[in-house]
Amino acid sequence: MDQIEPDALYDEREDVSRARPILQGDVFHGVVLPGFGSEPRRVQVVAHPCAMRTGAALTPRITVAPVEPHELVTGSGWQGNPRIMPLAALVEGKHFATKFVDVTACPAELLLRDQRIATLSNQGIYVLQQRLIKHYTRTKMPLEALRSESAPVLTEAELLRDWLERVLSEDEISSDDALDTETLAFEQWMREGSPAPQQRLRIEVHHADVRREAQRAAAERVRVRKV
Repeated sequence: MDQIEPDALYDEREDVSRARPILQGDVFHGVVLPGFGSEPRRVQVVAHPCAMRTGAALTPRITVAPVEPHELVTGSGWQGNPRIMPLAALVEGKHFATKFVDVTACPAELLLRDQRIATLSNQGIYVLQQRLIKHYTRTKMPLEALRSESAPVLTEAELLRDWLERVLSEDEISSDDALDTETLAFEQWMREGSPAPQQRLRIEVHHADVRREAQRAAAERVRVRKV
């Protein structure tokens, strides 16, 4: 399985943008998992982005796995133990790992934006997916195959974050209601037309065009909101 260093693994740590949609690989702290006692713990979202949403809304329950302290995994250690996802230097230089053997369903309302402490880069998400597949099937999937399959949904997530940061003020981004309302507006735009932008993202050659169109639509959204 592929090895990845912390600088390439994470997109953000500690100070995570509220405008980034909840995605596979996100790490939260202070979550009291049903069936795991009353102690708040860290968890990582392991559900695929397509499996955790119905349209713009999160599903009632999201698949997560507990995150616990773990020794630093280096070199050949990445090839063994597919039961974990190493999370080096996750918090204040301390090392952790996600434990796939304890995967469970977590109520979506427990995964609060303000309690998110890390997000993964796209490459980090592919490595997480690779290890999940290895854990459940003992099959190694090439990262390029995972990238190709995930490119549409991860690009859409990037477009959503850009839309929110362009349209909303800093004060509005601090409001869950404002984020949810504007996320719905983005989702509606993504589904308009034939073929809709969301459909066009299935072919990677169209990504740059859809990105430019999304930027123009966000600018128009800013203009309309000011009227």
